[in-house]
Amino acid sequence: MSLPGVFLFSHYVESFWSTPPPLVDWSGVPTLVLALVALVMAATALLTRSVEGKRPCRLPGPAALPLLGTRWLFWSRYKMNKLHEAYEDMFRRYGPVFAETTPGGAMVVSIAERTALEAVLRTPAKRPYRPPTEIVQVYRRSRPDRYASTGLVNEQGEKWHHLRRHLTSELTSPHTIQGFIPELNSICDDFLNLLKNCRRPDGIVHGFDQLTNRMGLESVCGLMLGTRLGFLERWMSGRAAALAAAVKAHFRAQRDSYYGAPLWKFAPTSLYKTFVRSEETIHMIVSELMEEAKSRTRGAAQDDGMQEIFLKILGNPELDMRDKKAAVIDFITAGIETLANSLVFLLYLLSGRADWQQRIRSELPACGDLRVEELAAAPSVRAAVNEAFRLLPTAPFLARLLDAPMTIGGHRLPAGTFVLAHTGAACRREENFWRASEYLPERWIEVREPHAPGIVAPFGRGRRMCPGKRFVELELHLILAKIIQHWRVEFDGELDIQFDFLLSPKSPVSLRLVEW
Repeated sequence: MSLPGVFLFSHYVESFWSTPPPLVDWSGVPTLVLALVALVMAATALLTRSVEGKRPCRLPGPAALPLLGTRWLFWSRYKMNKLHEAYEDMFRRYGPVFAETTPGGAMVVSIAERTALEAVLRTPAKRPYRPPTEIVQVYRRSRPDRYASTGLVNEQGEKWHHLRRHLTSELTSPHTIQGFIPELNSICDDFLNLLKNCRRPDGIVHGFDQLTNRMGLESVCGLMLGTRLGFLERWMSGRAAALAAAVKAHFRAQRDSYYGAPLWKFAPTSLYKTFVRSEETIHMIVSELMEEAKSRTRGAAQDDGMQEIFLKILGNPELDMRDKKAAVIDFITAGIETLANSLVFLLYLLSGRADWQQRIRSELPACGDLRVEELAAAPSVRAAVNEAFRLLPTAPFLARLLDAPMTIGGHRLPAGTFVLAHTGAACRREENFWRASEYLPERWIEVREPHAPGIVAPFGRGRRMCPGKRFVELELHLILAKIIQHWRVEFDGELDIQFDFLLSPKSPVSLRLVEW
């Protein structure tokens, strides 16, 4: 999202542009020496790979180059902001199971075959290992003053289990989420008022994706901090704009750190500095919001459903305060993008089905707050959301490390193999869904074979599933119902989708809201 002028506010500029070094101060080391160090390390990795033995199985896949592995593809043939399309092309070239090679020589197996996906995603594990995002790990370990761990998303083993047990129980509880429904109705109504104010006489809402980001900010911060913060007011504050821009930069830097040249590991490159600026900005603004929320909770009713999650996290004696703050930061960062992008994708897909919009409207009351019972009585709402998750999930693939040897696509993979489970690509294969490329919500009400609901996994699977799943689903159902109560949604042309570590609509997005 382009927001010129946002960072002119001096309070945020200083933080956003002050960048600590990754681990060591490299400022006095000549570039040539750094290049030699990188070359030696890469050569060592290749030698080590050859000594340890050849690849345990010969999988199809693109050719690997010395020192570069198969990453050269993302610097030449493919664009990094179109990785979802790149993988679709590689599945066409190499089949539903193929292997890539990292610059260090490790094998990464991509799968889009149904049986293999189900085997990987259903494998039981008490403490499943999810490959961490390395740039996040490196930065947070360099800042023990702010982070006691690398966070729930990136930790493993006993530390991950401890964080999960103490951080997610309230967020995943149906009781907690249902207690938030009255405030969620209010947030959705404020979002509709914002749409009315931004809607032109011809029904066009320009920059709709920016408005959904503001709704994501207000609702996720409301859930996690227990208070309304005013992100849905007519004019967005500089702080809200700074946070939204930092979140976008944060995800793009994670994408580029994995698929781009790994030079950031050896020197504070512009990529690493961009990531640090985004992390610093997010930490600073969320810290301010937490302090403001704490001041509001003093003297407030302790049984307020809106404050339940925030108060439980703050009051948990088993957690370090740094872990509490990191959890709130991570939940807000992930929730904003997931919720906002999912809503854009949902309305874009639904815009081509005027008949289904009419069906949704016929199942809903004319106006007013919506209760869980009323949403449950409108199966077309759930079907519309499920079908959008199938066709355009914000997370098109899931990363896993195999706990035990496994046979996938006729190939025996050893324990420890890095696997990318491409659920998004699999959901668009004809052998898994009837008329797989079409948006057909009715498939979730009257099943037509083939039908493989087990591979629709927009929030992941198993014990490492996104803890915000219930919240995002409920808000999407609620806001979709309220929008359709008022308008029919139309969209001109094709939506340009890009990969920013999550699938995102390319900004700006415009759509038309037509009175019934």
